[in-house]
Amino acid sequence: MPHQMINLHNLPNKIKPNIPIMTVHHFDPIELNNIAVQHLEHSNTSVACKILATAVRLILNTPINYYSDSKISNYIRFQWSKVAYEINQAPNRNHIPGSTFMFSRAIILYDCCTTRKMTFQHLCSDAKTAIVYNAGLAFHLAAMENNNSTCMSNARDLYLLSQNILRKANKPCITSTLCFDFDFHVILLNNLGQTSYELVDYDA
Repeated sequence: MPHQMINLHNLPNKIKPNIPIMTVHHFDPIELNNIAVQHLEHSNTSVACKILATAVRLILNTPINYYSDSKISNYIRFQWSKVAYEINQAPNRNHIPGSTFMFSRAIILYDCCTTRKMTFQHLCSDAKTAIVYNAGLAFHLAAMENNNSTCMSNARDLYLLSQNILRKANKPCITSTLCFDFDFHVILLNNLGQTSYELVDYDA
């Protein structure tokens, strides 16, 4: 199965009909995220890329509701996946030792509220940040496995988008957990730095 390719700089207001996406009507966004994490744990990066690329598009097409953001964030819990995925380098890749110190664990999400069905309209900033980070990680792993510069560029853009959502979560009206989780900031910046290194984007 080919890797899902996206370009976040040129995302339209609506999903282009010629770009294949997953049908997600039967899943809430947290279920969708956790299914993708399971695929990453089993090294099914192409499937994870397709699922998470769809989730990111739906997130970007959903207006932010700052009023409900803080209320919903109180019910969201985070857990790092238990498996650090093995990166299979492309056999002919001219690899420089020490350039792949990427953090390769994804974030599993839990919704502790049992009285509602989660939708993309209900997603808080923290959940969006985590899902977009996971998408970046999926494309990062796909890029390393296949020596694919397009996947690497997508990974960088997704990490930047995750960072941007996190920055906007630093508002008085939003209760954010990840915004004040310094470990997550370090992980995000580390992986962003790795993608920029691989793309020879040293200014980043």
